[in-house]
Amino acid sequence: MSQPNEHASYNEDNYTEHTHPHSGSSHHHSSQSSSHSTHHHSSSGSSSHHHSSESSSRSGSTHHHSASGSSAHHHYDTVSEDERKRNALVRKYQVIDDEEIPAEKKPVRHHHSMRRSKKIWIAVLCVPLALLLAVSVTFAALNLIGKKQVTADESGVRENPYSVTYDEGKTVVYNGQTYALNENIVTVAAMGVDREEFGLTEDKIGTAGQADVILIGALDLKTGDVQVLMIPRDSMVDVDQYTVSGQYVGVDRMQVCLSFAYGDGGETSCQNVLTSTERILYGIPIHLYGAMDLSGISTLNDAVGGVTVTPPETFGKFIEGQTVTLYGDDAEAFVRSRNTAVLDSDTPRRARQVQYLQAFVHKAVRAAVEDIGIVSSLYNAVSEYAFTNVSLSKVTYLATTLLTKGVHIGDIRSLTGELVDADPYPEYNLDEQAAFEAVLDTFYTPVEA
Repeated sequence: MSQPNEHASYNEDNYTEHTHPHSGSSHHHSSQSSSHSTHHHSSSGSSSHHHSSESSSRSGSTHHHSASGSSAHHHYDTVSEDERKRNALVRKYQVIDDEEIPAEKKPVRHHHSMRRSKKIWIAVLCVPLALLLAVSVTFAALNLIGKKQVTADESGVRENPYSVTYDEGKTVVYNGQTYALNENIVTVAAMGVDREEFGLTEDKIGTAGQADVILIGALDLKTGDVQVLMIPRDSMVDVDQYTVSGQYVGVDRMQVCLSFAYGDGGETSCQNVLTSTERILYGIPIHLYGAMDLSGISTLNDAVGGVTVTPPETFGKFIEGQTVTLYGDDAEAFVRSRNTAVLDSDTPRRARQVQYLQAFVHKAVRAAVEDIGIVSSLYNAVSEYAFTNVSLSKVTYLATTLLTKGVHIGDIRSLTGELVDADPYPEYNLDEQAAFEAVLDTFYTPVEA
């Protein structure tokens, strides 16, 4: 929807709603020697970990989970501890790079003036017709360009312990059933980053934020069906590590949300998330992506006229079962707040995120059916707060194709697993076989014998 940690503890006595993100520092457990000030797991099979507690606070202070006890709490006096961990990370990965990362150029807006015609009635007739023609030509051009740019990848899952694969994973035999890759599917990743803007803090690696929300959309351009997989933020996976200059230095096992942190806060961060996510999904390729920072949540929410939800729990100003239409900062509070005083604070939040996303998507689809122009309006509204490789032409093509097929949005399916109270931070260990079955259900079609 960049991230290090949002927090909104909604205990009855001490609930505080924060609306500003942390500075972007992330916690890292180094896989190098214990002489570093980070935690180290032996090379005999134990995995190293990353952690950054979440907070919706934008005050700039960073919180962390206590290493003692089974429950984790946020405190406001631990900046030095976070800095110690970040500095240890920097010592491991930092490389001085003299080349400054160029700032992304903002689009130049061109203003045109219209000369008055002496015959006003002619202008009154011509202007609407010209506008209609311009809109039609624009969407036709965008659709044509997008069609050339968007193609389904022809490779499927890699070899795995659960099935037999053939023809670069296009054919899979699992439990005696043969499956064929649905080559009409285009796969898109959507990420929500817990930062107000993209980039690094003082050009230091590991400070790009976290991908707190990772959604993988499978768009069937033949049928109009859309299926969505949600990857829990704490899912443990191998994450590639790079220096600031882009030099590859190895792989560490950590929470998938942290894969965004170890990039440039833009393209390389997004690509790193895709690499980690593809590992979770057994190699299913993901080529289109969009990442949105915190500032974009309220903008996108209000662009569709607010989103109506029914809170499944009571927290902050929200009351369980009491339907409310979200506007402005309330949208961010609804999807980001979590009670970090309990071990499994992300599961109930994911349930709220799923409810919100379903409500938002259905409202946006209804609006697009009535006026396809809403597609470009939403794209332009959020572009200031997003980093993506999906152009307006691609979006237009995907939207018009799905709408003409009678778009159908399925349930958002969250990958299952087990949350472990690890030392010092919790880990979400995915049920790998269940994840493989989810991949088959989403990207493959059973073949009749």
